[in-house]
Amino acid sequence: MKYWLKYLACVILLRSCLLAHAGVIEIRYHVPGAKQVTMIWGVNDWGTTTIRPPGTIIKGNVMQSPMVRAGEDYVLKIAAPDSSTIDCMFFFRKITGPFKVRFDYLDVNQQPDKKFYHFKIKGNAVIRINPDLNKLGTPESFSLLEYAVVFFFIFTALAILLYTGKKFIFKTPLAPVNLTVLFFSISVALLIILVIIRAIITNESVQFLIAPLRALPLLFKTSFQDFLYTGILTSIFGLLFFMKKNNRTLILLVFAGFAILSITICIINIKVTTLLGRPFNYQWLYYSDFLMSSDASRAIANNIDKHSLWAYLIMILTVVPLVWLIYQLFVKSTGITSAIFVICFSMGYFAKNDLSVDDGKKENPVIYFVSSLLQRNDLSVLASKNGVDINEFIKKNKNVLQPQYALKFRTANIKNVIVFVLESTPAEYITPYNSIYQATPFLDSIKSSAVFFDAAYAHVPATNKSMVSILCGSYPYLSYKSITAEKPEISWPSISSELKKNGYRTSFFNSGDNGFQGAKFFLQQRGFDEIEDFKENICQAPVFSDSRYPNENLNGINDACLPVKFFNWIKNDRSTPFFSMMWTYQTHYPYYTTGKRIDFHSNNESLERYLNALHDADKTLKQLVEGLKKRGILNSTLIMVFGDHGEAFGRHGQTSHAGGIYEENLHIPLIIINPQLFSGEHITEVAGISDVAPTIFSILNKPIPDEWQGENLFSVNRRNKVYFFSPFSDFLFGCREGNYKLIYKASANISYLYDLKTDPYESVNIADKNPKYVKELNKHLNTWIQYQVQHVNSFLK
Repeated sequence: MKYWLKYLACVILLRSCLLAHAGVIEIRYHVPGAKQVTMIWGVNDWGTTTIRPPGTIIKGNVMQSPMVRAGEDYVLKIAAPDSSTIDCMFFFRKITGPFKVRFDYLDVNQQPDKKFYHFKIKGNAVIRINPDLNKLGTPESFSLLEYAVVFFFIFTALAILLYTGKKFIFKTPLAPVNLTVLFFSISVALLIILVIIRAIITNESVQFLIAPLRALPLLFKTSFQDFLYTGILTSIFGLLFFMKKNNRTLILLVFAGFAILSITICIINIKVTTLLGRPFNYQWLYYSDFLMSSDASRAIANNIDKHSLWAYLIMILTVVPLVWLIYQLFVKSTGITSAIFVICFSMGYFAKNDLSVDDGKKENPVIYFVSSLLQRNDLSVLASKNGVDINEFIKKNKNVLQPQYALKFRTANIKNVIVFVLESTPAEYITPYNSIYQATPFLDSIKSSAVFFDAAYAHVPATNKSMVSILCGSYPYLSYKSITAEKPEISWPSISSELKKNGYRTSFFNSGDNGFQGAKFFLQQRGFDEIEDFKENICQAPVFSDSRYPNENLNGINDACLPVKFFNWIKNDRSTPFFSMMWTYQTHYPYYTTGKRIDFHSNNESLERYLNALHDADKTLKQLVEGLKKRGILNSTLIMVFGDHGEAFGRHGQTSHAGGIYEENLHIPLIIINPQLFSGEHITEVAGISDVAPTIFSILNKPIPDEWQGENLFSVNRRNKVYFFSPFSDFLFGCREGNYKLIYKASANISYLYDLKTDPYESVNIADKNPKYVKELNKHLNTWIQYQVQHVNSFLK
């Protein structure tokens, strides 16, 4: 017992010594009107401490302490040893705005060079923090359903009050319905609902409810196309309404139906814009096989839950009381009411636009879709712009190997080739490129037997266009249309067809569906002996599918079946060299996983599913490599591993992959594995997915077909430049040269320039600071467009 008493006495003494050299820091957080404030904090790089303020809990390995209100400040006192550091952020709740809406804020320190508040304890001190709510960003606790309910109750309550006053207080007799007034009431109600929806799309719904008078002018400016659309629709039906006086009731009903349809389309556009960055257009419709199997349709369907459906329905029902209110205003004061709407439109048109809103979020979905139907398929206008000498692209650079590889390639006796394509995989989630998530531990474990290309790109963020570029060593068809669907028999030599001529066995194995956009017919023209997809399910693996879309061409099975199919195929002939292409599936949206789920701590449910699916693909690659090693053919087999394009998880307002040409859309891993040839090198020169085919042939010491546009990745003469393109939202073109990347938005004639060395996430456009360089890059880009149009058309005729 006496030993325990001595131990307790030592602990108390030690604690007293620590406290004697501790400082007490008083943090005063000034946030008037807040209902509660919690400080989320840690000591010495987010560690916990035994001396905690009252009410502190530990959640997620960090401490959370309620702060005590003192006037308009919230106060927390913390005792910790001198020289300790404290990192913290603040969570608080406010009820604000004329509608008394509750909002939750998380303040992580709005200073651009700091992620969290950071203090060092040195004696006693008082630290005062005055957060700027305008810099904290939009609170995220306000749901679409709550937003719809707020406006439904506002307009319904006003309608009930007005009706009650007229009937029971002023005893106003009911008058016959004025069809003309009702017609314009529907038009104005349509416009108001479209503006309300625009507030959601532009992420201004919270500001709209907190300070509507301040938000309205800028909101009207971003709603300019909604004004235009409403005006066009009103003019068309107004002309019919006044010309066909005997059919006014019918015309009014049809007009009301079009107004409801327009509202429905704009409501759906909320989710579409969230996923694609802009409204749906014809090019996306084509890319999605007319919604029979699409990234867009599945992504939208999987992001619409019952709460969203209720919100959509309530928003549509809001039209009824709103039309009635506007009708009553027009009946009594037509001139004054009309003047108010003209003034509102003028406020918006002449307002200073300090809203940082992407152009895609300003587009009216109906106008945008109709405009996309009228878009020309050829690029003659762009191609006719000033450029450089087209011979820059026609001329073939001599394939001269780097000295350190020339001897290896001649003597290694590489016989077999495997191309392993990671579906929808950007470089940033592959562990050897970025170690944050550790989703691909096997690829990381074999890096001493591989070479990594750090600046490799897909040319288009679309699977079937990449398929053509990979197999045929070519840049893409500059159209939203696909070669695989439009011209599967195109006479381009491919890796498979050329190796087959050299006595190789050839195969193509896909965990997904080869039916998408005619891929199967394209592959059948490429000299493959064996072509299989998920339907040849020798593993008896469960099929990943969605029962709501029985006609889709995006079903698939576990990627682990790919090596089983491959080894089953090669066992029939062990003497003949082979070329096999394998395409994974599980990392395609909505990201299918198997086995026990790993927590990668990304705080993003979609990304968590994706990383688990990528981890499965990594295990599949391990199964393949170990199988080759077991059979004694690893050293004689070249393995090319790369993504067909990237995938976005919120950066630049994007999800999925086929919208933009930012790094998350196009920057892919490109890894070549062979223990004889490589030892963990990283090559920084820019590379493209069209370079895969000529690189394979160079390593095999085979002649490279003249039709191929790509270059050997190991040649000292290759261009340190790559071009890319996306036609699915805007017509976007771009190129990377060295550390600089140009994006040209053809539809708006805007150029964006990024320095990827200092700005890897493309957040700062430096085009205005480098006008000469941008002009020079645009010249090369325009000439490339001209060359590529001519090149592809010569084979399409």
